[in-house]
Amino acid sequence: MLVAAAASGERWHATLQPEDRQRLVHLGHFPDYSSELDWTVGDVAGHLRDSAQVFTERLRRMCTERQPQLADFVTDAPERLAGYRSPPPAQLLRQLRRAQDELLQTVAGVGATELDRTGLHAVDGRISVAEVLDFLPRHQLDHAQQLAAQLRCPQS
Repeated sequence: MLVAAAASGERWHATLQPEDRQRLVHLGHFPDYSSELDWTVGDVAGHLRDSAQVFTERLRRMCTERQPQLADFVTDAPERLAGYRSPPPAQLLRQLRRAQDELLQTVAGVGATELDRTGLHAVDGRISVAEVLDFLPRHQLDHAQQLAAQLRCPQS
């Protein structure tokens, strides 16, 4: 895990260099969520924990409920950012691993007959299980690229 290498040192607070931010701002989901590129490594870890929890819940509800109402996930809300920053790094990493494991188990348990099931997202409207499953690996890759850039070069 990329963030584990940064948890015990100053790299936990590393941010993107301007050229890396400029490169990433046009990729993946970042054009719509560019504020995420201003985060530290620790903030990204907190976000990945929270997003794993949110998407685990969404998938479970979409597979078991009829047209569940899905709240918006405001990634840069001040209270959410505070939750990214409040636990010590080692604790946040344990939470992240647990949340990612639960997400992987949930994804693995989705059957082919559930792919067309939908939920009603507060902002995006009707979304399907298949659309969530399509988004998740790309979202993880976006943040993996962000973390790799943050951890690659020394901060000035």
